[in-house]
Amino acid sequence: MQFPKTLLDLQAQFPDEESCWAYLRRVRWPRGFVCPRCDSRRSHFLATRRLEQCSRCRYQASVTAGTVLHGTRVSLRVWFLGAFFLGRHKKGISALQFQRDTGLGSYQTAWCLLHKLRSGLARNPADRLTGPVEADETYLGGYHRGRGRGLGKTGVAVAVERREKGAGKARLEVVRRATSEELCAFIRGAIDARRTEVFTDGWAAYHRLGKEGVSHHPEVAGKGPAAAEKLAWAHTIFGNLKGWIHGTFHGVSGKYVQLYLDEFIYRFDRRWREDQLFGFVLRRATRSQPLPFHRLTAERSG
Repeated sequence: MQFPKTLLDLQAQFPDEESCWAYLRRVRWPRGFVCPRCDSRRSHFLATRRLEQCSRCRYQASVTAGTVLHGTRVSLRVWFLGAFFLGRHKKGISALQFQRDTGLGSYQTAWCLLHKLRSGLARNPADRLTGPVEADETYLGGYHRGRGRGLGKTGVAVAVERREKGAGKARLEVVRRATSEELCAFIRGAIDARRTEVFTDGWAAYHRLGKEGVSHHPEVAGKGPAAAEKLAWAHTIFGNLKGWIHGTFHGVSGKYVQLYLDEFIYRFDRRWREDQLFGFVLRRATRSQPLPFHRLTAERSG
């Protein structure tokens, strides 16, 4: 399947709604239509309503039904632009900029569309990190005078594979409190403990990893450049993450931080396959459950 690499490619490949529907159909049913009611593979297309009608039970199914695009009234060309910006742009796009660029009638519509696409980018829990892995924690949020470290901010934990000439895959997750229980639970959930060595700083919160059967190597970090070299890739990811959030969004609500973390990591883990990310994002969207507005705004991170 051909993936657009530039905005001009996107416009040429998807000049109208019909071309978008045809492409989305191939993404959702790559081996042909499958009836969600009777599993029949025979259907005919109702062009006036853009529905697939099963030839056996006559069930009518939309290509967007049961996906994050479920019930959308927004043009598919706008959805495709959102998938392109999330996948192909290293810095993504803010909802305000997306609204301006697409001419959407409200900021809320642009915000919901992008968050729905992000909701499909969460990692597969079965995909675990292996080999040498660096783990660390930080906080996102502005400065609050008179408050201690982390108060009023959002805690974020990282685990990243340490490779010979660079970083491998990584994981980022919101932690409500940087406690031993939460940090170690995150690390255990991110790694394959049988094939992993975990490197952290000397903070006592990580000491329980060894007691729980994880090969743990605490490295007392101290301060200064030498300390940063101990967990170089963990610190690099945190630096890039904070620069991205401040540069693109100028700050995000703690309530939705995990969605932004999922977007960041999705691009990071696939940084060598940038030209295919548009298709990957759309495929995730067709395989993810609907996220209506009331659910999106009711969810809490951490």
